Amino acid sequence: MFNFCIFASGAGSNFIEIYRFSKKNSNKMKINLLVSDKVDCGAVKYAKKNEIDYIIVNVNLFPNAKDQETRIIESLKFHKINYIVLAGYIKKVPIKVINDFKNKILNIHPSLLPKFGGKGFYGMNVHNAVIQSKESKTGVTIHFVNKDYDKGPIIYQEEIPVYANDNAEKLSKRVLRLEHKTYKKIISYLINDKIIWNGNKPEIRKIYND
Repeated sequence: MFNFCIFASGAGSNFIEIYRFSKKNSNKMKINLLVSDKVDCGAVKYAKKNEIDYIIVNVNLFPNAKDQETRIIESLKFHKINYIVLAGYIKKVPIKVINDFKNKILNIHPSLLPKFGGKGFYGMNVHNAVIQSKESKTGVTIHFVNKDYDKGPIIYQEEIPVYANDNAEKLSKRVLRLEHKTYKKIISYLINDKIIWNGNKPEIRKIYND
């Protein structure tokens, strides 16, 4: 049994999809904690409704960055967390958390990294950049998190075409649907021991039907 913590800042659609997936796979995983920087975001509301423990960590509650880090680390330890999943979390994860959970923090990015990644590239910013650059394709990238924005080891990428009549809003909806599908798939690989390391590169050991 793996204990998961989700970090989310927004509506929480990926969080909701992962939570539903966890209930179907309750013999392998459980979401024990939500970490958010937004008091009334959709993810927090969903956690309350479904009786999932959550903490709010932001500059208003914890003006000192070290105190923010401490609050998160103490909560992760209390809930015996094995893996962290970032699901639309817009704050930078404290470096000690990254170090303590090396290769155990997953993130999904709405582009084919390394394109349109890095600081400032999140949400609609990414999709606007894809459209403005006249890309013929985009997609999602799932990777482990390290200290650099969107530069951690890539586990999986899946692409979709960018159509001539696409705008950022249309594209974002299609990419989000892809996020929901692929994130659950990779988490399934993770809890079923299908992700292995070849040197510094994670690989999916065997593709199987989900």
